[in-house]
Amino acid sequence: MRGHYPSTMNTTTDVVLILWNTDVIDVLSFVLLSRDLKSRGLEPSEGRERIEDLILSCSPSVVIFDLEPPYDRSAAIALDLLNRFRECSFVMTCADSNLALRKAPWLSRYALFQKPYEIDEIANTVRSMVRRVQRKVATLAVGAS
Repeated sequence: MRGHYPSTMNTTTDVVLILWNTDVIDVLSFVLLSRDLKSRGLEPSEGRERIEDLILSCSPSVVIFDLEPPYDRSAAIALDLLNRFRECSFVMTCADSNLALRKAPWLSRYALFQKPYEIDEIANTVRSMVRRVQRKVATLAVGAS
């Protein structure tokens, strides 16, 4: 399956979505866009290399990562991503937050949403985490002679 991101890579991406269902990627992208946040996403099944490439190419403020039960493997991947992309904030989603926290107690330091989650709550959390670099526009004053 191909990643869900536009072919034009020149636009700013605020959020990278690593979620198990392309429909969820599409819905969350739409909700984030309504909050003026641009996102790109793919399913974790596309592999760690594609995930890392997407994060590298987008330089997002936030990564949303969907953990897969029984959580050992996906939590290890998430921890590797956290260590590699320290400049990003991370939001985790999962089917069973109690089990995820038992398997990976360090998850308690991150926003963790259990399915079925309230999509607006995730979007509001992500919106509060996004940092945007303000572009300074140089103005040149030309005096009349």
